[in-house]
Amino acid sequence: MPRLESLFGVLCSLVAVVAVILGLTREARADVPHRTVDLYTIGPSGELPSRFGHSLLCVREAGKDTPESGHCYDYGVPDREDMTHVIWNAVRNTPSFIPVRIEEPRMYEFFKGQGRQIERQRLPLSAEEVDKLEFAIEDEIRERRAYAYHPYWANCATQIRDHLDAATNGRLREGPSEIPRGGFRDYMEDGHSGRVGILTAMALYLGEGNDRVPTPWEAMLLPFVLRDAVAERFSAPPEKLEERLAVILPTSRAVGRVVVFMLAFLLFLAGRITARRNKLRTGLMIVGGVLGALALSIELTSALVKWSEISHNWALLLILPTDFALPYLSEKRLALYLRVRLAMAGLFAALEIANVIHQPMLPLVALVALPMAGILSTLKERSRADAPTATASPATSSPRT
Repeated sequence: MPRLESLFGVLCSLVAVVAVILGLTREARADVPHRTVDLYTIGPSGELPSRFGHSLLCVREAGKDTPESGHCYDYGVPDREDMTHVIWNAVRNTPSFIPVRIEEPRMYEFFKGQGRQIERQRLPLSAEEVDKLEFAIEDEIRERRAYAYHPYWANCATQIRDHLDAATNGRLREGPSEIPRGGFRDYMEDGHSGRVGILTAMALYLGEGNDRVPTPWEAMLLPFVLRDAVAERFSAPPEKLEERLAVILPTSRAVGRVVVFMLAFLLFLAGRITARRNKLRTGLMIVGGVLGALALSIELTSALVKWSEISHNWALLLILPTDFALPYLSEKRLALYLRVRLAMAGLFAALEIANVIHQPMLPLVALVALPMAGILSTLKERSRADAPTATASPATSSPRT
């Protein structure tokens, strides 16, 4: 028994010595400087690809915390500098964006030269987390692993979000406590605020999937939301390095819907004015041609674009290519067709008001209903004018006797 007790004492002493050695080793490793990681958030600019800002990750060498020792990873680079190629591959869900590695000073001077705001956040990552993060990104660069761009699900911010979350075992998964209000459509309209052409196209071609409210994880598609999430989840407040130089003027994100309402009113006037000049057929050709062409463009876009946020569009059932037939219908059939189209427009308006359809349909309802109502009222006026007028026969009286 004394022999067993002494052996047990020796084992305990060995365990204690090993524990001390391991503790000292961990402390020594903690004191050794390792590579640092910074998240750069670049503010928006007026150019189409840059209206939502940009995100990059930059890694600096161990013990050399200077921009000259750093390199950055950028996920916002297409494989070809051809905008037609970029857009076509994106909407067809074809991988064409690749991660690239650039030197940190070069990156900084590029965005500074554009007059954009620049913010930096130092991420408190362990050496193991930095290794895991950089290995995953370098592996994608080495293999030139492309991804299919999507404004919501796969962009420069979401790629970095995914890598940061994976390297830190889900530390970023909950996202920020607060995100911008509204749905995906609101985010897109805010980013393109004041741009008449693209906002009008969005009012016509964006379907119902855009009106869902994103989760905090999904909202990190926006670089500034990713910045806020990193600040909160990593206790890494942003440091502003450069201010935006461009003057920011107040704009409206509702201008696209206003343009649709204006087009509806113009088509209404076209039908009314031509009818009063006895050129109703001309008015029908204008109204039918415009609405029919819009219907074909919406159908073609929905067929070609693989994003469900565009292909699933209620406008496909409201704006119809059959409107091309307006000038070729007899007056009786024309009146019936107009009534059917007005009933359809009223149904869609009621479904949106009842919150059955979440896509904003009222501008599109007006686009159909106003010109159709104008033409129908013109037909009724012509019908009343052509009706035979009953003439009263003169009263006769017999002479008194």
